Amino acid sequence: MLRYAQPRLASDERILFSQRGYLPLGATPLSAHGALLILTTGRLLFAPSRIWKIRNPAEGWVRAKSMSLSDVTAAEPASGARLTISSRYGDTVSFCAILPTGPGFVWQVRDAVPYRDETVRRIRQAIRE
Repeated sequence: MLRYAQPRLASDERILFSQRGYLPLGATPLSAHGALLILTTGRLLFAPSRIWKIRNPAEGWVRAKSMSLSDVTAAEPASGARLTISSRYGDTVSFCAILPTGPGFVWQVRDAVPYRDETVRRIRQAIRE
């Protein structure tokens, strides 16, 4: 059973939006690690996926992609259901949206484009506020 390692939120922080997906392996459609993108009132977080509550060694790498909303400069749609998030420090995070339920497969990328677009819209809205 797939679950996500939920991050700790600050007492004044609340979740605005979340999207299932994965952090792609370079320019390929392959997954480096599944993650839940969580947009909060103050941060953009990545919660790593777990299968049957088994901790994955890449969880620290996934969490390290998280950033403060004040550091996010752009969210742009990319090929397929991929989006790119840029920070003011020059870092970029590539994230590929998947369908909200069920397993995410490479051949379902076209179906996930509306979820990518909604994710981009929500991030842009949050960084403007």
